[in-house]
This record gives sequence, structure tokens and C-alpha cells, in this order.
Amino acid sequence: MKKYSIIVLLLLAFTSSKAQTKLPEFNDKPAYFNPSTNELIELEKSQYNTMAKAKGLFSAEGGFYLNGTKSSVKIANKNPLKFIVKVNPGTDPTSVFDLVKFEVRKDKRVLVTTKAKATSTSTSYEKISYTLEKIKDGYYYLVAKNLAPGEYFFGSNDFMFAFSLE
Repeated sequence: MKKYSIIVLLLLAFTSSKAQTKLPEFNDKPAYFNPSTNELIELEKSQYNTMAKAKGLFSAEGGFYLNGTKSSVKIANKNPLKFIVKVNPGTDPTSVFDLVKFEVRKDKRVLVTTKAKATSTSTSYEKISYTLEKIKDGYYYLVAKNLAPGEYFFGSNDFMFAFSLE
């Protein structure tokens, strides 16, 4: 009887460990969590490419871009979408990552952050709000709801983590 009890306990331990969510290894690198396969999918990581463009004689715009009209990382549009990130314990992920939608222009994904006219300059862009769900100390779900199909990225100080929502 003891033998059967030990086998049952081992099977339970194995199945419960298989059912646990896989967690990222590296800090500050969000990944998409696919709930149907329980897998993490790395996002397209890129450094910021800056742009500045004159828009006529008295206006200009500046911002960032990625080459290509679509990300190599394609995600089926589900509601909600969950991404997992590892941060230093005590760090609020919303202070590290902004979620933003790209504008597709010709062969680039563009985020305009600054618009200048002869008499004024404005600096702003629309951030998409998301919520946090703590998994355990230092690990969080970044939960985005009601996103339309398109090109998006999580931006940190150093990198853009892009994905295409289909």
C-alpha cells in the first residue's frame, strides 16, 4: 500500500509542476504568455531607432521606428492578453514599461513622440493602460484588454519589445 501511495504522490507532484506557468529567466524582458500551451513567446527585441522628419516648411516630427510593416512575433487576438515579466523585487513594472501602438507608414512601424510647428512644440504619445497581476515576488503578468489588431510594443529605457496582434 505504501508503494502505491508513493507512486500517486510522485505523479501528483509531476503533474502539478508541469501545470505551473513557465517564468522568464532575464529581468526587464516581457514575453507573451500563451494560455493554451502554457508557453512563453519572446517578443521582437530592438534598440530604438530615432527619426526626425520635416513636414513642410514650418513643421517637423520626431520619434522612433522599427523597420518592416509587421513584427515577426504574431499573436492571436484574445481578450485579455497576458505577458510575463521579471523585474527586480520591489520594482513596479508600470514604471519600467509603456505599452504603445505603432503607426504603420510605408515600410516602417513608427511612433511619433514630438511634433513641432514654427510657433510651438508638443511632446506626447498615447500610452495604453494595462493592469498587473503578481505571480510571485519579482514576477508579474502585464494584462492588456480590448486591443485592436495592429502593431504594438512594450518600451523600456533601452529596448522596444514588439509584437503583431492579429
